[in-house]
Amino acid sequence: MEEPKKFYSTRGIAIATFVGGPLAAGYLAKKNYETLEQPDHAKKSLVIGVIASIVLFAGIFLIPEEIIDSIPSALIPLIYTVIIYLIVESIQGERLKNHKASNGEFYSAWKAAGIGAIATVITIAVTFLVAVIFS
Repeated sequence: MEEPKKFYSTRGIAIATFVGGPLAAGYLAKKNYETLEQPDHAKKSLVIGVIASIVLFAGIFLIPEEIIDSIPSALIPLIYTVIIYLIVESIQGERLKNHKASNGEFYSAWKAAGIGAIATVITIAVTFLVAVIFS
């Protein structure tokens, strides 16, 4: 008997993104594509998440400190979370709505948030490593 398909909801992906950045979003979108048996899209999602994380943090490090200090701390994560939410909604939203309408299962938002927390730890570790290498 086949195990029922389970997805991460758009809401769960948004929560993970706010907590863990684009890396978390790329990973969860990848997991959804794997559930849909679309391995090429899954790989692309993760690669895009990694590249978006690099671009985001490189961009943040390039902004002068006096400007960064004047930006509310939640504003940048809020902006990239909204952008990623809209992207996921446009790409996977219809499938996820159909899955929900047919009483399909979703992973909890807590699990998504936990993955976001893991992505945060990975991002901090990589950022620290890069800073040590280039200092």
